[in-house]
Amino acid sequence: MITGNAGDGKSHLLSMALDASAPKPSLEADDRSPAALSPGDRLFIRDAATLDDAAILAWTDAATANGCQLVITLNEGPLSSLARLQGEGLYEQVRKVTHARARGEEMDDPSGVLLVNLAGRQLVHAGFVARALDRLLPAVDPCRTCGDDTTCPRTAGRDLLARSPQAADRLTKLLSLLGQSGLRLTARELWVFLAELFFAWQCPPRARDVQKLAGWWWSRVFDPATSMGRMISREFDPIHTANSFVDSHLWLGNNERVGVAPEVPLFHPALIHRRDRKGALKAFAAAKRAWFFLAADLRVEEFIDRQSHIPDYVDLLQEAREEPHRAVQRVVAEINRYRLTVGTGKQLHLSRHHGLTAVTRPSVLAASASISSDELTVRLPYLHEDHGVESAGFKPSKLELSWKQGRGAVLSLDYETWRQLHQPRTVQSDRTQEALDMALDLFIGQAPAKPVTDPEITAVDHATGVRTTVTVRGGRRPEIEVNS
Repeated sequence: MITGNAGDGKSHLLSMALDASAPKPSLEADDRSPAALSPGDRLFIRDAATLDDAAILAWTDAATANGCQLVITLNEGPLSSLARLQGEGLYEQVRKVTHARARGEEMDDPSGVLLVNLAGRQLVHAGFVARALDRLLPAVDPCRTCGDDTTCPRTAGRDLLARSPQAADRLTKLLSLLGQSGLRLTARELWVFLAELFFAWQCPPRARDVQKLAGWWWSRVFDPATSMGRMISREFDPIHTANSFVDSHLWLGNNERVGVAPEVPLFHPALIHRRDRKGALKAFAAAKRAWFFLAADLRVEEFIDRQSHIPDYVDLLQEAREEPHRAVQRVVAEINRYRLTVGTGKQLHLSRHHGLTAVTRPSVLAASASISSDELTVRLPYLHEDHGVESAGFKPSKLELSWKQGRGAVLSLDYETWRQLHQPRTVQSDRTQEALDMALDLFIGQAPAKPVTDPEITAVDHATGVRTTVTVRGGRRPEIEVNS
């Protein structure tokens, strides 16, 4: 069984498997009666959504009764409806296993079933971009306006990309940032993005070189007119990385001094500046982006790390895979800092919004107890789906924090939540901050903490930075001590 979401590549994987199999499957399930099956036949159902649930169950029962091999691709919707209709059986078992693995649990395949779930797969990490470019670039031709392979940005840029392995690798790294942040990039979305780098551009009639700057593929990668371009530029754009030596030579159009091949157009912004100041800035931006992709020796990871928070988040996910407890302490420290300006990771302060802070909810939180971080654990969804195949593209993109005692509360830490945890708290009722506060309140509210006889309440005013501790001591004459 091959399961996953729409666009994950289930049908493509099935087609590849059918082409490589020997002997070939003899039957494809359709509107015929399952009585057509004979013992030993090999049956495949290309897409469960194209058949009625009752028909699929009939074919499944017939295949089981005749000892046939069955291969089927299906999405979560058909899987759930088949499980409900069948009751206790094959599809219910498959659904339980896929849901458990989606939570990061390790479960064996149901008996007699090889289960491949593509929902946690990231195509960028599976080498998809490089292979897609191998097929796409030979089809690129000049735009209708130019009609000239040597001057059109489409074809001139195509040739530079085809001759530069590091350019394709750096383009893959930028797309990987989005995948590592949890964005689901399907094959369809990647094909559209790569095709638009070339085919979506038309040079204006009688356009000067400055007017063609936006047509070069290295500029279109960061094009704010496309959703992918906006997301990439939000995380990283080389024009925001200052380097006095490189910038000065890019301004002067000195290719060799910055490690770029002589045939790469760096547009000589200084020369353009004499007649067009705005055009010179556009030319410099295009040159900086061309340099990032085509310079021979460049520490790409360092440039990306300076701007994007995603590499730090990826480090957290990797740490959760190798040393879960250290990842727990790292998350706990961020929660404590965000809520109470306390940077310890060994104890989670159970800070809540309650009666004491109701009047000034956005700016003040209070903690009346703490609990050891040993009571917490982390899970990585789809952790056990890679089957040991590095090129399969299964990379963690989200972390889930939960209580070890099996309580239902789970704090889902995706990239956006991790970024918000690193932001300073504001005194305004911001929707994003309020959503995170609510999630933390619900999670902390289910902590397995014992009530204390003599509570100590720690409150922090985020508007002034003042921390106040209220200690209540019981006994025959209760005492209240306040320290600020």
